[in-house]
Amino acid sequence: MNSDKELLIMSAARLYSVGVELEAARAQLKELVDQGVSYSDERMIKAYDDFNELKAQWDNLEKQHLELRNKITGK
Repeated sequence: MNSDKELLIMSAARLYSVGVELEAARAQLKELVDQGVSYSDERMIKAYDDFNELKAQWDNLEKQHLELRNKITGK
């Protein structure tokens, strides 16, 4: 397998992994909201910060993955 395709596979795996973490963070936020936790509560703020950090990671990894895919496929 050529190195570009290996990089693409590794990129997809990392994207998937961060996606799983992102969905867990989203579920944690929903759980806190469903429990009626105040938006100013430390737990809510931490959960929101964690979610935003993972979302930024996801967005960055997705952009890199799509750029690599386009480079490999010539699009």
